[in-house]
Amino acid sequence: MNKNFSRFVVADFEYECIKPGNLPDPLCMVAHVFDENFRHVETIKRWRGEFGATPPFDIGDDTLFVAYSAWAELTCFLVLGWNFPVHIFDCHTAYLAASNILQPYEPDVVHKKQRKRLPDACRAYGIEGWERIDKEHISEAIGDGTWRGKYSPEQILEYCNEDVIKTAELARAQVRPGRNTLIVDVQRVIHWSNYSAKSIALVQAKGMPIDPFLWNLIQENKTAVIGELLRRFDPSHGDPDPIYTPEGKWSYARFEQFLIRHNIHAWPRLDSGKLDTDSDAFRMMSFIPGIEKLHALKDALNVIVKTNLPIGDDGRNRPSLFPFGTATGRNAHARSIFNFHAGMRSLLLFPEGTIGVYLDWRTQEVGIAAARSGDPNLMRDYLAGDIYHGLALRTGFTDDRDHTHWKSTQPQMRQRMKSLQLAITYGMGVPSLSRGLNRHPLIGSEIIERHKREYAQFWKWREEQFEWAMVKRQIQSVFGWPLYISNSPNKRTLYNFPMQANGAEMLRLSAWQLCENGLTPSMLVHDGILLEVQNEEQIEHAIEIMLKMGRNVCHGFEIGVDVDQLLTKTPEAIIRYRDHLPKITDGRFRDKRDVAKEMWATIMDVLETIGALPKQRVA
Repeated sequence: MNKNFSRFVVADFEYECIKPGNLPDPLCMVAHVFDENFRHVETIKRWRGEFGATPPFDIGDDTLFVAYSAWAELTCFLVLGWNFPVHIFDCHTAYLAASNILQPYEPDVVHKKQRKRLPDACRAYGIEGWERIDKEHISEAIGDGTWRGKYSPEQILEYCNEDVIKTAELARAQVRPGRNTLIVDVQRVIHWSNYSAKSIALVQAKGMPIDPFLWNLIQENKTAVIGELLRRFDPSHGDPDPIYTPEGKWSYARFEQFLIRHNIHAWPRLDSGKLDTDSDAFRMMSFIPGIEKLHALKDALNVIVKTNLPIGDDGRNRPSLFPFGTATGRNAHARSIFNFHAGMRSLLLFPEGTIGVYLDWRTQEVGIAAARSGDPNLMRDYLAGDIYHGLALRTGFTDDRDHTHWKSTQPQMRQRMKSLQLAITYGMGVPSLSRGLNRHPLIGSEIIERHKREYAQFWKWREEQFEWAMVKRQIQSVFGWPLYISNSPNKRTLYNFPMQANGAEMLRLSAWQLCENGLTPSMLVHDGILLEVQNEEQIEHAIEIMLKMGRNVCHGFEIGVDVDQLLTKTPEAIIRYRDHLPKITDGRFRDKRDVAKEMWATIMDVLETIGALPKQRVA
């Protein structure tokens, strides 16, 4: 692999995690130790009760620790109180990078998403195995604790050992030149593994503090809560054919009929012709009465109906972050309170003696576009304070030149300008843009032409990036995250990549440095970071780290960082950031948008009305 390492350790843990949200309970571990030429030296096996206070192998500077989805192994290190290895090669991260291929643009074809488990990675490299082991069933039995009576400790250790053997074979194949097309850059993978293994293990283990009392009340009174949310937020409620069933189940067909009944013919559609029902489409169409609330309802019911929120016995929501889970290198986090509507985030409740702070990069993607393209006008407008206000002025949607006043009095218009800015940046055409703005196509065309004239350097850079990617058959982030291109790619995906991929770089670098400085985040959210700190000095330190990482990605151009939420039960401890304190200082997260406030208030009203909560217990 690399002559700089005198030994290699390939390891795998098996663990029980009977209740979703709890930390894993390690059951066994197998490690194979190799010399500098990757020749097997010894095999180490440990069963529960035999782990010890330190790893039974070297984790120092001249050892490379190898695992598949290494964040899982490092989470077991945390539970056992072991220090992390200095250097890590995560074979999963390596496989994600090597197999990150943009499929041909075929809007009428449904591409099945490839699985990226260890057996899938091995098959991609021509490695077979597990023929003698019922891998899927034994894995499930270990995880949910039902292995007893089905499998012996010897069988489980053999299963774990087989994983280590295959991981070692995979690691050899990934770094062996000339044998296959999925070769990886070892040094980059080691760098990425600082995030995908170390940082992810720390963040997932920390989790987010949830109010379990309120969450349980909502679940116990689910029928009443869903019924009232439907009454207040579903614009089709009371119709003969409502969008939702009384149980809170969404129907695409009934949504389509709702649009027809209300003469909403301009709803964005996918290239396949089907209605676009993702969040961006709802935001674009939020000017239509009832649509913003319908969007809020859709996102909220996803968590209430499905009860899909893993909360540990300590009251912490521990979602799966899935690092590098998207083509642009963003996380693909799932089962997080941030996967659902902002109104549901009021379930976050920070404990006594802590400060919850949510920091986000200011209009990150636009700032990256400005910096990477070198467009002087776009950089000027970004630095002016509110790029969306500048766009509204230039496109004739406002004559209010005070961006602070405009932002506070026109939140819906600002949201539309945000969608418009991003849509133009990523190549939305005149028809879709006009529908989203509820304007004639001639107006939509004029807006795009104005944008081209005002930000000519950005448009030139964007096209050059696309053309260069087509010549090279790949495109990379500033620090090397790749996207390989097959035939006939979606042009908008390639337009989108530099902003998304470099935003992901910013988040990864910041998370790693925050963890290295003892400021482990509670959650990583696209362009924001949720922290649980002890004092204002730690807030300032976190902001400086985020600003620095933004400059590293953007040629020294500074992407601003805002304090979006500041949550504490001890407001007297806040001096420098006092202006960011909410009116109610009880440590609870409260989204500032009106629809989010109404969503949470509705849920609390229901619980109070049915007597599950005393009146005005929670604001």
